[in-house]
Parts: sequence; structure tokens; C-alpha cells
Amino acid sequence: MEFRKSITVAELLQVKTLHLELVCGKRYIQREITEPRVNRPGLALAGQLENFRANAVQVFGRSEFWFCQKENKTRLRANITKMLSEGDVPCLIMTAGLDPHQAIRKGSLSADVAVLKTEMESSDFMAAFSRFLDDRLSPVTHLHGVLVDVSGIGVLIRGDAGIGKSECALELIKRGHILVADDVIEVQKRGRYLMGSCPAMLKHYMEVRGLGVLDVALLFGVGATLDETKIDMEVVLTSPNKSPLDRLGVDQKNTEILGIEVPSLLLPVTPGRNLAVLIEVAALNQQLKSQGIFSAKEFSQKILDKMKQGKKNEKK
Repeated sequence: MEFRKSITVAELLQVKTLHLELVCGKRYIQREITEPRVNRPGLALAGQLENFRANAVQVFGRSEFWFCQKENKTRLRANITKMLSEGDVPCLIMTAGLDPHQAIRKGSLSADVAVLKTEMESSDFMAAFSRFLDDRLSPVTHLHGVLVDVSGIGVLIRGDAGIGKSECALELIKRGHILVADDVIEVQKRGRYLMGSCPAMLKHYMEVRGLGVLDVALLFGVGATLDETKIDMEVVLTSPNKSPLDRLGVDQKNTEILGIEVPSLLLPVTPGRNLAVLIEVAALNQQLKSQGIFSAKEFSQKILDKMKQGKKNEKK
């Protein structure tokens, strides 16, 4: 189930790394910020609202400040009021220690929007603020499975209950790879990729049928666990007769998580197969694919070329 996080303006003021302070509008600091993107309202100040991000935090830098200095005060206040009434603007932030013009104060207060300021320059603040919002507000979902960092590749192991996901992960840990999460994986969309982590209550723990709950950090050392990793691929453990398999591995299947496609591999579970080794090799093979080396397709192409050459020789 996907859900979005939020943060109030009051909570934002407590983030020390952003160096924010309240200028006016204390009554409105309980407004929620739900949009991870920020907006520079240059065109909106001139009355152009076609592409205005009405639900985003509005950041005023030096260029917006000097535009306000030169603009007619009555027109400026009217544009600001109209701009802030378009949607649900959480707050307005002045950068570089700039004090908002009276028109900005009055326009913001008339739209029930708090005004904040920071000593940080616009470029530094926008970078830090965007990273903060991306971390706090990006969509999140929870998946059932195991997440292991295999040689720097984040592998999401999924499959039916009791098929051996945790046992496979345990073998990978014994081979020197790193556990991120067992049973419940918290997946967050960050830009164009996915980050997987473990809920606080379950960190370092894994449950193996017959053994019970194990503390991986105590058994194998703190180096055997990791707080989070990028999810690079999915391996689905399946019974051999449940799904048709691509013997050559030419067809690249994907699974969609939070709108992002992740390479997916079906791995049949049969007696005698060392799944940990297979997943280890699958991770290394995925790394090659990400570098443009697709062994299965290259092999298939060689066979096709050989067949074409044979047909040409027959015609001769």
C-alpha cells in the first residue's frame, strides 16, 4: 500500500540545517507540506499563473526580491494575493537573509500563508531543501520479502511464504553479503530510483523457520547489516511448474514499484539448487547488463547469424 508523508511548517522551522526563522504568520505554521518540489514564483509575481505550482513551497531569492522592489506595490500585492490563493501554498521562504517587502507580508497574511526566511543563498538553500523534501515526502510503500546488498547490487528477494527467502538470504550473509531487511521492506521513491530500508522495530532481525528470530548483527557482526540500499533488481523464487521460464534469458522482464520499473528474474526452486550462488551470479549479471553487456542476447544473435550464414551457403 502506497502512502505519502507530510511535514508541517512548524516542524520545518525545527530543521537546523536549513537555518529558517519565522518572519510573520505564526497562526498559519500548522499548514502541511506534501509536495516534494519547490517553486521559484518569478512569472507568478508578474501575474502569469499558467504553470504556477500552487501546492509547493514558494522560494523568493534575490531576483524575485529585486523584481518586487521595482514593481508597482498595488499591482504586486494583488498578484501575490492571487498567486497564494490559487491552491494550498504551505509557506513562503525568503533566502539570503532578505526581508520581505510590505506587499509580500500583507499579501501572504491575507492568504493565510506564513513567511519564513533563511540566511542561506538561494542555490545552497534550494539544493539542501530539495534533498530534505525528497527524503521526507517521497511516496513510500511496504513490500513482503527480503532485501540484500549483493556485491553492491540491491537484490529484492520475493516469493510465496515458506519458499525459502530468509534461508537464501542467510546463505548470502554467510558468503559475505549484507542484509538490509527481512519480512517487511520499506520502499521509498527518490527521484528515478528506489531505496529500500527496514522498519525500526525489525532492524538487524530476521526470522528463519525452525530457528526463530535471529539477530544478524550479533551473529555475524555489524558489517553484515545495512540501513538502506538502492533496489537494483528483483528475484522471485517460484516452484518449477508454476511459471514458464525463458531458458536463454533473452527476455528482460520488469516489475513496477511506485511507478518505477525494476528488472525482475524468475528463479525456480528445486532440490539441490544453491539459490544463494544463483542470486549472487544474477546480481553480477545484472551489473553487466547495466553496463550494456547482455550475454544472452549476444549468444542468441550469434546463433541467428550462424543460421543465416548456413542458409546463404546452401543457396550457393
